[in-house]
Amino acid sequence: MSIGMPATLASEYIPKTDDNEVKSIEVPLENVLDTSLYAINPTNTSVLSKDFATSAGQTGKVTSIGQYVDLTKVIPAKSKVVSITIYCPSDIKVTQSQFTTIDNYLISYDGSTSTAVKFQKTNSPTSTSKTTFFKDKDANVRWFVQLEGTILKQQTGMDGFTVFGSKMIIEYK
Repeated sequence: MSIGMPATLASEYIPKTDDNEVKSIEVPLENVLDTSLYAINPTNTSVLSKDFATSAGQTGKVTSIGQYVDLTKVIPAKSKVVSITIYCPSDIKVTQSQFTTIDNYLISYDGSTSTAVKFQKTNSPTSTSKTTFFKDKDANVRWFVQLEGTILKQQTGMDGFTVFGSKMIIEYK
């Protein structure tokens, strides 16, 4: 998590009504936040998350640099999370090396509390794309989203994955 990286701002799609009614925000996760160079000079190709082996023979879990999602200006104060759905739409480009898997999205609430949601490429997210882990936590905060994968065998020296976008839906009341 580097200081100075821009955060994605969400837009609200369901009008505000009753305080007890569940509302929803959809956030496209597309900003490049791999390095401060990208943050200062974004390219036309947006990448949610990228990671790769950095030394010969490296295997095991790898975690992407990730992205902040700033909901402080679009969700009213004192709103509480009902659920979070996160998934990769079917038309989004995903690349990964032959012996690399993309396992989970990691969602962090406050830098210390996080949960994993199974990575799923679909246009119809299921219950495996949804978590209620943060139920009743403040919704109008800065969330941090990363991808987690596994390198089973290093083949090229730069084995890993790249995901060119995802969607995060936060239900709150």
